Amino acid sequence: MRITKIRIAECSLALPRILRLGSTEISARDYVVLRVETESGAYGEAIGYPRGTPLFEVAGNMARQIMGQDASMRREVMLRLEQRNIPGRAALTRGLSLFDIALWDLACKAAGQPLFRYLGGLKTDAPLTAVAGYYMDQRPIADISDEVAGLIDSGYQRVKIMLKGDDPGFDKEYASAVSKRAPGRVAADAHWSWATLTEAKRLCRDLDQMGLNFIEDPFAANDWRLTHELQSELETPIAAGEDVFGIRAFSDLVSGIDLLRVDATTCGGVTGAIEAIHVAGAAGRTVFPHVFAPLHIHLACSFPNVEAAEFIPRDSGADPLEALLLDCPEVQDGRMKPSEEPGVGIRVDWQGAERSAKRVTVITADN
Repeated sequence: MRITKIRIAECSLALPRILRLGSTEISARDYVVLRVETESGAYGEAIGYPRGTPLFEVAGNMARQIMGQDASMRREVMLRLEQRNIPGRAALTRGLSLFDIALWDLACKAAGQPLFRYLGGLKTDAPLTAVAGYYMDQRPIADISDEVAGLIDSGYQRVKIMLKGDDPGFDKEYASAVSKRAPGRVAADAHWSWATLTEAKRLCRDLDQMGLNFIEDPFAANDWRLTHELQSELETPIAAGEDVFGIRAFSDLVSGIDLLRVDATTCGGVTGAIEAIHVAGAAGRTVFPHVFAPLHIHLACSFPNVEAAEFIPRDSGADPLEALLLDCPEVQDGRMKPSEEPGVGIRVDWQGAERSAKRVTVITADN
């Protein structure tokens, strides 16, 4: 299966209103989608967030490097790609991840199996954790509490809310009110809000009394020592890892937290995610993948220590992912079944992608 063409599009989908997370303001969700095509006509696809990285340019450069290679030799292709980019690995990992996902998609299609069955198959559906509380600066706390209660009533076992991160007084009142509506079933995402242990403790000691299911990402990914120290002082589990890559980095992080966050679109693809899941399993920790539910539900149905998949409901207006994909799995009673179509669960709607694309490139052996 020689690689003959790679199509890449950078898409931007406007949000209904400005989403504020701490000092960050988001008016649109950006995605990069790609398709790796082979001489046989088979193809593999992937999608991911750029999140401030030059992912479109990176993917284009990598596409030229793997043109003509055998897609069925996935490990060889990816190892060569990684070795050629060692100096810039941290910035290039999202590109490596998307190509790895696309090559797994090709492998699953060649085998005629969906990813979860290709990996051995453990179960045919898994629970979801819904994300709520977006636009909290523009909504009353009671409205978000009702949103969370409604999601719990509809069957979700757990709901995660987004903290403001830069207003401890608000976050304390907000988390307290929401957690009382669903004791033990509400988690809070701090989205890397704190730079010092001192400021993190000021709020987290109060949050620790609220019976939260977990507190996520108190510090940046590289500050795992601070994350460990904070966890040692809290009863509430800490979840972290969605922007971590590399098996050694996961090993460093997982030993001092309770819940490992893994994102195949950032950690080295399906290969990197599987490595991280095994590292967590060896340390006796569970894994909770980060968004991209159509892909990550396959991992939740393949490994016993992946406890759920994360899902941002479409009506939240915070992540219009489904506008770029075909045949997204349905949610029923807070659970999702992975697609039974051969592949990793990502089927790009290229017409929709090109309508929202800021730029598109097609790379072949000739160009």
